Amino acid sequence: MTLRLRSLAIALLATFTTLGALPGAARADEESSQLETRGKALRYTHKTTDPASRIDTGGAAIFVNAPIEAVRRVVTDYRHYDTMIKPFKQSKLLSRSKGVSEVYLEVPVLHGAATVWVVVNIGQPVKENGEEKIVAKFQRGNVDDFRAVWRLRAVDAEHTVVKLELLVDPKLPAPASVITGELTGAADKAVTAVRERAQQNKAAATAAVTPAPAADNDKTVNVAKRD
Repeated sequence: MTLRLRSLAIALLATFTTLGALPGAARADEESSQLETRGKALRYTHKTTDPASRIDTGGAAIFVNAPIEAVRRVVTDYRHYDTMIKPFKQSKLLSRSKGVSEVYLEVPVLHGAATVWVVVNIGQPVKENGEEKIVAKFQRGNVDDFRAVWRLRAVDAEHTVVKLELLVDPKLPAPASVITGELTGAADKAVTAVRERAQQNKAAATAAVTPAPAADNDKTVNVAKRD
């Protein structure tokens, strides 16, 4: 009986080890699998609510080969959006108090024909439905409305799904469909830039802690010559 139980335990252990070694076994949810296979951002739109708007919200989602902590550091680095996350043209951290960041942003619209500027308050990440949500609340600017929501979800310890949803209602006589199209394109560029920076940071951190391979020491054997 003892031998039979031991054999069963060994078989179960071998099964679990094999499953754990399978690529993607720990991150088999449908959304992340589709995004990983896609290899680039997936654009989407949805009706704007709370409050409603004539313009649909434009969004994009992407699979990132980096842990959520690395992704969060990039997304919350508001001071450097203009240098690392396009399409933001300018970004300034105006103040920070009690976990709320006041940020100035400039974003080109209508293929660069105009630039909108806004001041937003961005709170700390909030956990909601298995993801982290970071919301930018419009305070003032040269637009009628501006909304931005980042959504971060840890797929497993080393992979993350990132989404950005944008709404801009500029004071311009442009068709709503044209504006929404630009919003999805802007969200695509932003999540793609986040992925690139997060993966670069992950690679740099890995290289910093990985010891260099030891050099082979050639041994020289001196053979004494005899007269």
